Amino acid sequence: MINFSLKTNVGLAILLSLLVGCTDRVSLAESEMQKIRSQGPQAIEPPPEPLKIEDFVYAAQGESDPFVPKSLRERQQVREQTPSVKPDENRVKEPLEEFELLQLTYRGKVVAPNGQEYGLVQTPDMMVHDVQVGNYLGKNHGRIVEITSTQINLIEIVKDTDEQYVEKTTPLVSPN
Repeated sequence: MINFSLKTNVGLAILLSLLVGCTDRVSLAESEMQKIRSQGPQAIEPPPEPLKIEDFVYAAQGESDPFVPKSLRERQQVREQTPSVKPDENRVKEPLEEFELLQLTYRGKVVAPNGQEYGLVQTPDMMVHDVQVGNYLGKNHGRIVEITSTQINLIEIVKDTDEQYVEKTTPLVSPN
C-alpha cells in the first residue's frame, strides 16, 4: 500500500508541475499580447523604389535568339525542313467522316473474289459500311492505309501543341 501511495503522490506532483508550467506560459503570452495592444499602431516603412531597367532589343540578324530555348529552335528548323501537312478542305467528305472514331466499330475484313480487301465498319445507328484503303474515317481526316483482320490503320491529320497540322497513325481496332 505504501508503494501505491508513493507512486500516486509522485504522479500528482508531476501533473501539478506541468499544469503550473502551462498556466505560466499562458499568462506570459497574455501579458505580451497586452503590451503589443497598448503600443498602438506602428508606422510601416515605405517599399524601396524599384530600379529602372532599360529595354533591350536583340538585334543580331542571322544569329539565334538566346531567349528562345534550343528545343524550340530545333523544332522550328524541323518544321521548316519538312513539307507542311494540312487537310484538303476542298475534298468531298465521305459518309463515315461525320462520326468520331470512338463511335465507329470495326467488324472485320472481307476479301472479294477479285482479291480486293474491304473492312466492315459499323456506325452508331447499327449500319455496316464497307471501306477500303484510301477511304476516309472520322473527324480528323483519317485516311485508311491498311486493313488487317483485327484493325484498320489510319493516318489522321491533327493539330499539335503549336497549332500546326501533323500526321498521326491511329488504329480502329476490332472489339473481338
